[in-house]
Parts: sequence; C-alpha cells; structure tokens
Amino acid sequence: MDLTKIIQTEFSNLQLYWIVCALTIGLCSIILFLNKKPGYSILFLFLAGLILRVFIATLDPFLWTWDEQYHALVAKNMMINPFKPVLVSNPVLDYDFKNWQGNSIWLHKQPFFLWQIALFFKIFGTSEFVLRLPTIIMMSLMTLLIYRIGKLISTPDVAWYGAFLYTFSVFFIQFVSGYQSTDHNDSAFIFYVTLSIWSWVEYIHSHKKRWLILIGLFAGIAILNKWLVGLLVYFGWSLSIFLCSPKNKWFSEHKQMGISLLVTILIALPWQIFIQCAYPNESGYELMYNNKHFFEAVEGHDGNAYYHLYLISNQYGGFLAIFLLIPGLCCLFKSMQNKVFKVGVFTFVIVTYLFYTIAATKMVMFCTIVCPIFFLAFGALLGKVVDWLRTIIPTHISAWIIVILLGFIAYDNLYINQIDKWHSNKSSFWKKHNIDGIINKQIARQIPSKDWVIFNSGGNNAITLMFYSGATAYGCYPSYEQYQTLKSKGIKMATFVNEYIPNYLKQDPAVKKFYLNPIPY
Repeated sequence: MDLTKIIQTEFSNLQLYWIVCALTIGLCSIILFLNKKPGYSILFLFLAGLILRVFIATLDPFLWTWDEQYHALVAKNMMINPFKPVLVSNPVLDYDFKNWQGNSIWLHKQPFFLWQIALFFKIFGTSEFVLRLPTIIMMSLMTLLIYRIGKLISTPDVAWYGAFLYTFSVFFIQFVSGYQSTDHNDSAFIFYVTLSIWSWVEYIHSHKKRWLILIGLFAGIAILNKWLVGLLVYFGWSLSIFLCSPKNKWFSEHKQMGISLLVTILIALPWQIFIQCAYPNESGYELMYNNKHFFEAVEGHDGNAYYHLYLISNQYGGFLAIFLLIPGLCCLFKSMQNKVFKVGVFTFVIVTYLFYTIAATKMVMFCTIVCPIFFLAFGALLGKVVDWLRTIIPTHISAWIIVILLGFIAYDNLYINQIDKWHSNKSSFWKKHNIDGIINKQIARQIPSKDWVIFNSGGNNAITLMFYSGATAYGCYPSYEQYQTLKSKGIKMATFVNEYIPNYLKQDPAVKKFYLNPIPY
C-alpha cells in the first residue's frame, strides 16, 4: 500500500509505515488494557513509543546546531579519554577558555550523558543515529517508569493513562531528534531524576533498604547530568517526613535519607573535585557561570514570571492543557491513598516551578523534570472521562467508543503534520541543516588526515565539520601573522573559498581549496 497517497506529507512510504506500525501497536495496547491485561498492554505501549522514537531519530541525517553538534563532538573526543572533555582537540589558534562555543577543555555541561554517548560511539560507531540512541532508550523507558510510579502512588488505571499520554506526546518524542536546544542533556536529566523519584516511591512502598542505595545513585547521576536540581527527590522526601511521620521518628527516618544522600555525594562529588584540580580555570569559570543563571538571564534566555506556565500548553498537548492541569492534579491527589506520596508529589511540582520561576534564566526544558507527575495528572482526568462514558453508554457500545477516543488522542497528540513541517524540506531551517550536513560529509571524505586545519567553514558549522572529519576547523580565517606561524610549523591548511578570503590563503598552492559555500547560521 502506498501510504504517501493517503497521508500527505514529505515522508517516504517506509517512514509512514513506522508511524502506522506504532499506532497499530498502540491500538493493540488500548484493547489489551480494556480487556484487563495490563502486563501485555504496557509492553505494547512501550514498543509503540520505542518505534516512534526510532522513527524520529532517523528523520534528520545531520547534526542540529543547538546543542546537538557540541554534545556529539565532545562525546566523540571522550572516546579517547573520558576524563578529558574536549571540544576543539587540536586548537592551533589562541582561544578564550570562557567561550564554550570554541574552547578546548569543555566543562559547559556535566559529563554523564556525554559518557553514555561516547560509550555507544565506541560500541556502534559514530553516526547521528548512534548519537541519539541513548536518548531513544531512556525516553522509551520513561513509559515503564511513569506506569510503575503511577501504579504505586495511585491506581493501575491512572498509571496506564499517564503512560499512554506520555508515549504519544510529540513534544517529548522530539527530544530524541536533537531538534530542541539542550536535547540529549535534558533527556538524560529527566530520566535520572525520574529514576530517583521511582526509587523513592518503591522505598516508601516496600521499605527495602536497597532502594536507599538506588535513590542516592540515581540522584547522583542526575547531578552529573544537569547539576544540583538533581537533588529534587530529597525535598519531597524530607518534607513528607516532617508532615507525615511522628516526631519521635523524624531523626531515624532522616538518618535513612542520609544514607541515600551520602551515596549521592559519593557519586557526584569526585568529578567536581577532579575538574577543580585538573582544569582549575575552566571549572572555576563554569561554576561561576552556572550560578549566574539564577541571578541573570544568560545568553538572552529571559522571560516573565508566567514563562513556564505558558509552556505547559506546548509541552502537554495544546492550549487546553493549561486549564486541564489543575483538575487533573486534583484527580491524581484524590486517587492517592498514601499521604506521604501526596506530600512528595506536591513538593516536587512546587519546588521545581518555584525555583525556575525565581531564576532569571528561563529555558523551555527546565520544568520538564516533573513531566511524569503531569502525565499522571492528565491520565487521572482522562480516566474520569472514560469512567463517565461507561456510566452513560451501554457496555457493548462504550468499549468501542473508548477505543476510538483513545486512538484519536494517540494520533492527535503525535501532530504528524507538525513533525513533517519540522523535519522535512517544508522547513527552510531543516533544508539548510541538511545541505550543510551533505557538504560537511563531502569535505570530510576529502581531508587526507586529521592533522589538517580547515578555515572559513561558516560560523558554528565548524563544530559539525570537526565531528565528521576529525580535523580542526574554524569558522573564520587566520590573520596573516597566524597564517605565517602555521606555515612555519608545517601545519597543513585548507579553506572554503568565497569573496572574503584574503589573497595569502587564496594564492598559496599548499592550502587546499574548497569552493563549496557552507551555509552560515
């Protein structure tokens, strides 16, 4: 069947089959859920989400400018030495170590998500898909985590509806592509914060000591992805002790929490000490720069007090999400029998939104670490709607209506036309990146060895070119003095040629010329 004649997009027939396959498996999950087979249902839901994320990861055969190309290049360099995060591995020109877009030692982000990517590069080779593979896995596993958290704090039905809504949410599927700024970094942060909260829920549910270790482990890894907001689980945990436990147990329960916190410190602190000793200038500056985010709107990322509230509509499926969230949270809290969970969940949401609202720097992804709670809230509300339909419609008819309703929600939440608009020739931004990627791969094949230096490669395009070629690249051209110094050292040079190139590069036969004009950003 030629699906391109049915669904009017820029996608190929094979790509459309990925979507149809995911929706079909999602439909099977709905039917299994309604037939009281939750185990098989959630497995099918996981597979549907996995297929969708693989599909998204294959749409862009290039590296996105912000921030994917930086993460890709640093992770590739970390294959050689995981404890030396490097952007420009062979900087032949002077650089400013304060400029994270063009320095050598790169401490702009915590390292764990880069270690993951480097490991996958080591095992499977360097490519755009392998770069996105850890995110595919983490964001697919979120379906299972949301389900398990929801099942323990609420009901199996609320858990399934929340996991269902997450699975088909286009905003969270988009994480995999690298299209969104901070991309794979925020995906890892969400994942490990969620793991820490899941471990806490399991501990409160069972009181088994192993969960104390896992809480600390995952919170520590969360810090190693995005810094101290990874401690979020401890805020809800501590407040629940004060509000839900007898006073004579406060000390003993905080002592248990201290075990987890100690593990977190043992996981997160060594890296901070190491970089202070090994790279004091860069680490000192980045620490100051991170703190600056709270007091100043860095790099123009500002917004008003309602910034993160406005984003709820974009992140959770449309304009109505803003108005449905409070009723959804009320439904979720009403379904929760354990007061400890109520206090913890409430604290996670309030602390996150309060902290990032006060912080001067505003970015789209900051508050998404509480997305499992929001999806469970919307799931609780959806469950109420489904239960209401069952009461007003005869049983043999309501089942079909519910299947159609949930199938429509899954399809509608995917925003297939929007994905097509963002990840095809319909977008001029996508076309520029695609052409740029083709040029960079062509140039990489023409560079004889990694010891070459390429000039005038077009702004941030130099980062992508270094990833594909392994050579050093600069968006600018060298001054005459720099050129003479490089020649005297025997450094092999290449350059893109345009009307701005100085004669000392254009007329030197030893300088390799590329007459393709990369697209600047």
